[in-house]
Amino acid sequence: MKHLMLVAALALAGCATTSDYEAAAQAAENAERAADAATRATESAAEAAGAAARASREPLWTAAIEDSRRPEAEVARDPLRHPLEMLAFMEMRPGQRIADIRPEEGYFTRLFAPVVGEAGQVYAFVPTLTAGREQAFAEGLQAEYGNVTPVIGLLDEMTFDAPLDVVFMGQEYHDFHIDRFDVDVAQMNRRVFAALRPGGVYVILDHSGRAGTGNTEVQSLHRIEGAFLRREVEAAGFIYEGQTRVVANADDPMDISVFDERIRGRTDQFVYRFRRPETAIDRAMADARRPADDVVRDAARRAFDTLALAGVQPGDEVADLIMGGGYFTRLFAGLVGPEGHVTAWQPAEFISFSAEYGQNLIDVDAAYENVEGVNAAFVDLAFAPESLDVAFTAQNYHDFHLNPFPAGTAARVNGAVFAGLRPCGRYVVIDHDAGEGSGFSASHSLHRAERAAVQAEIEQAGFRLIDEGNFLVRPDDPRTASVFDETIRGRTSQFALVFQKPGAVCPAR
Repeated sequence: MKHLMLVAALALAGCATTSDYEAAAQAAENAERAADAATRATESAAEAAGAAARASREPLWTAAIEDSRRPEAEVARDPLRHPLEMLAFMEMRPGQRIADIRPEEGYFTRLFAPVVGEAGQVYAFVPTLTAGREQAFAEGLQAEYGNVTPVIGLLDEMTFDAPLDVVFMGQEYHDFHIDRFDVDVAQMNRRVFAALRPGGVYVILDHSGRAGTGNTEVQSLHRIEGAFLRREVEAAGFIYEGQTRVVANADDPMDISVFDERIRGRTDQFVYRFRRPETAIDRAMADARRPADDVVRDAARRAFDTLALAGVQPGDEVADLIMGGGYFTRLFAGLVGPEGHVTAWQPAEFISFSAEYGQNLIDVDAAYENVEGVNAAFVDLAFAPESLDVAFTAQNYHDFHLNPFPAGTAARVNGAVFAGLRPCGRYVVIDHDAGEGSGFSASHSLHRAERAAVQAEIEQAGFRLIDEGNFLVRPDDPRTASVFDETIRGRTSQFALVFQKPGAVCPAR
C-alpha cells in the first residue's frame, strides 16, 4: 500500500516518468519487506530472550520441586499437578512478592517460598471464615520457611504491606461464590488489582464447569465456568494474557462433583493468567513532583483505593476541600492531567490560625499549572455553577462542626458543593469515625464524626449515597480517643462515602 501511495504522489506532482514510477514502487516495496523482516526479527529476539530466561530459571524451579522439606504426600501429587509447568507459566523468579490465597496445607506455598528466596516474600492469606482450621497451617509454614508470612482477613478487604508481583488462587476461586463465605467477589477482584503492582499477575487455577453454567454449580459440584470467571476478573480491570491446559482432562464429563471418586484428583482444570495494566492512578502516584513524605504515607492512606473510589478521571474538574498539606491535591493534579483542573481550598480561618496552612496553599499552587489555590472563609466558599466533576474532603468534614464556627457551617459548605457540581457529580467524604449515636459531639474534642450523622447531613443537602469503601475501617480503634493521641494517631478507623448529585441519567458505578 505504501508504495502505491508513493507512485500516486509522484503522478500528482507531474514530474515522473514510467521508469520513475517503477523504481519508486520497487524501492517502497523493498522498504516494506525490510520493515516486516525487522519486526519478525524483533519478535523472534523477544521470544528467544523469553526462552532463555525460562531456561535459566528452570533449575531453580526444579530445586524447589525437589526440596526435601516437601511432605511425601505432596510430592505424590506432583504427576497430576504439574508443578514445573505451573511455575513456568507463572514466571516465578527470585525476589518476588506473592500472595497464595487460601493455601490450606501449603502445597503451592512450599513451591513458591524457595523460588522467591530470601529477597522475596510469600503471604499465606487465610480467609477469616476458615482461619479456625487453616491459620495453624499458615503459622507452620512460617516456622518452616523464613519468608512466609501468614495474613488473616476478609477476602473483599484484603491488603498487604507492600505491592505484590503475583496473586495466586489454586482451586479456591469457586468457593468464594458459595454463600457461606459471604464474599463480594467483584470487590475481591478489585482488592487483588489494588494489591498488585502495575504489571503484576493474577493466576487462577480451578475446576472447569460446563459451558453456560457460570457460577451455578459452585456449591453442588465445586466447579465454575472458565468463561464466566474470566469476565468477572476482566471487569476488575485486568487484561487476560492466556492459559495453560497442563492440568486439563478431556475425559472429565464436568457434570459430577470434584469429590466424586470417579474423577477426584483428575478433574478438567483451567489455569488463567491476568495482568494488571498501569493506570492513570499509578502514574499520578509515581509523579516525581510528589514529596517523599507523601509517598511514604500512601500505604497508610490507601491512596490507590481512595482514588479508585473517588472515580477521578483525566480531564476532570476537582475541588479538594480543606487541602491541608496538599497530599490529595498533588495526586489529583497528576491524575486529571493538563486537560483537567484542581481547585485547592484552604479556609481563611485555618490560615489565620496557622501560617503553615497558607504556605502549603502557595506551594501547591506554584508547583502545578493545573491547580488553583483558593483562600476563602467558610461563608464565602463558592464554585462556578455546575463546573465540578468531583468534590473531595479527607479527614476534615468534622471541622465544619468545630466550636469556633457558627451552626450551619456544614450546611453552607454542602450547599456550595451541591451548586458547584455538575448533575451526576460526586461528593467524596472521608473522616475519622466516632462512636455510634455520638453525632458531631466529638468533632471538636476528638476530631471525629459519626458516619450516620455525616450521611444524614449530606443527604439533607440533596445528595444520595451511591458507594462506600471499607478499606480504612480499623476494628481495633475504640473510637474514643482523639485522632492526635499517639496511641491511635495514623491508625484511626475511618469511613469513606461517595455521594452523587442527582442527574437525568447518571452512569452506574
